[in-house]
Amino acid sequence: MSKREGRGKAEITLVPDGAVVRGAIGASILRVLQECNVQIESSCGGNGTCGRCRIRFLTRPPEPTAHDLAQIDSADIARGWRLACAHTLRGDIRIEVASTTGELDQKATETPAPPVGELNPPVRLRAVRWTAPSREDPRPLATRLAVAVDACPPRFPPTLARLPGILRSDGTISVIEQADGILDVRPGEDAKVCGLAIDVGTTTLALHLVDLASGRTLGRAAARNPQRRFGADVISRIAHVRRTPADGVPDLHAAVVDGLNALAATLAKTAKITPEEIYHATVVGNPTMLHLLLGIDPRGIDVAPYAPVFTARTSCRASDLGLRLHPCALVETLPGVSAYVGADIVGGLLETALDRRPGRSLYLDIGTNGEIVLALDGHLIACSTAAGPAFEGASIVQGMAALHGAIESVSIGDGRITCDVIGKTAARGMCGTGLLSAVAELRAVGAIDPSGRFAASNQHLSDRFDGEGATRRFRLTDGAEPVYLYQSDVREFQLAKAAIRTGIETLLRRAHVDAERLDAVLIGGAFSAGLSRRHLPATGLVPTLDPDRIELVGDAAGRGAVRVLLDARLAEAVDRLAETVEYVELSGDREFSDLFVKHIPFPPGPADRSPASIDESRTPTDGRA
Repeated sequence: MSKREGRGKAEITLVPDGAVVRGAIGASILRVLQECNVQIESSCGGNGTCGRCRIRFLTRPPEPTAHDLAQIDSADIARGWRLACAHTLRGDIRIEVASTTGELDQKATETPAPPVGELNPPVRLRAVRWTAPSREDPRPLATRLAVAVDACPPRFPPTLARLPGILRSDGTISVIEQADGILDVRPGEDAKVCGLAIDVGTTTLALHLVDLASGRTLGRAAARNPQRRFGADVISRIAHVRRTPADGVPDLHAAVVDGLNALAATLAKTAKITPEEIYHATVVGNPTMLHLLLGIDPRGIDVAPYAPVFTARTSCRASDLGLRLHPCALVETLPGVSAYVGADIVGGLLETALDRRPGRSLYLDIGTNGEIVLALDGHLIACSTAAGPAFEGASIVQGMAALHGAIESVSIGDGRITCDVIGKTAARGMCGTGLLSAVAELRAVGAIDPSGRFAASNQHLSDRFDGEGATRRFRLTDGAEPVYLYQSDVREFQLAKAAIRTGIETLLRRAHVDAERLDAVLIGGAFSAGLSRRHLPATGLVPTLDPDRIELVGDAAGRGAVRVLLDARLAEAVDRLAETVEYVELSGDREFSDLFVKHIPFPPGPADRSPASIDESRTPTDGRA
């Protein structure tokens, strides 16, 4: 036993930055890295099934485990790559962590729509001329302040503590107030009063910092949800709570609050304000994410009868949650509809005014869960379907979030492949839109047949295939570390798109509406940012219709949250909107399984009419066609 092992601790040196973290001998390397805030992916919660927590041992690597061999190809095994979750700390090591750095451009750079109509924020700034106490008028500072602004006096210690330093002398002060009283007092008349619109996504956290006085957006930022280390989807995170009932909710609550605090601090610094000048926050997200943000046990959402603790609009103070804003800042969640149609969808419905659209429209928010709303002249019907993590870049061999280095779109023409990469840098994987684009383009040239199997395409592309069966793959990029689309990736895409399409068809059947009679299909969420409209019907993700009828509305949920932040009157309007949505539970639908199987294959395309485009003699089978 080494001297360090005897002390029960070992050091992990991270290359190339040289940072050193310490952990207990015998502890999971993944857990040690996560507890030391090292950015490392683990969408399966450390169960060895996602293959995303890759590390390369620069000291002598341990023998590969069965999980290593299943998730990492032999060449990388030989180079020292292993899964962090599959190994424990046995002594000092030097490792390289698979890169996960970058910016989440889709949610971070989108500009919210400007506010419509007169601003009416729930938090307001009022400049007041102030006269200090005198012998003739020695009333308490809080009482004098309440009389001066005709409001309830401040009730919270942080504000009361600030009064002596501001109100002992004459001058102009800034009073920040809400409907229920005075929130804060600042010296001078040019204090900043800001708000945050927060989108707590399963994969991504996104924040919009807004000046409540002018309605101007001061900044936007996004980062991956730190809860990902407990699992890629809501079911795996609820499973973590079930496995560790004492610590599960606190673990997940602390992770998301830490992530939000880091983003809020970054935005405040960029806007040259302090986090304490943020007095209000509106929050959207799916019901599980909102439960965990509020520190509420989400068990019950994942099992029949799928009953959440709440769906109504809720509010608390920032200090109650541990959010480092003004301690008295009101944090308000928008309402949801059901256990799987949440405040993010309601925010999107508000932003797109779907309830006021004439005709027949669909609204889709595509991610790990696919939420679908059908609007029939204002009547809203919704459902949710488990699409799996493929659209988030997970469950894909070289999949990744929408970070720098992710392929977000692919085009094929004249035998040439062009890949657009986020950040205009070298490709190192593909995100959800890149997956859809690659499948659609290869399908169009006959390199994928209707069943989803790879097929030999024209002579310009055939040399890009290698492997057999489920490991057969197509090379998208060249270079030292090419990015491939694997046969298994196509299958994952087919399952995900079949789930979305089945939800759409179920709603259309219930409403007795033919798909071709749809006036519009609106695609929301970060997934829509890099999409090509023509790829959606071509892959069967949405019904066959004119691509001009498809609208890519981006982060409508976040923009809806901004609108509520800037207009207090919309809070009640959004409550009424949520109450009008009719929810359809798909788990009890008898036709769901048959429809799902029907929509796994791809719809017929132009290449299918050209027998020469597919050479069946070279088409492998993976047993799932």
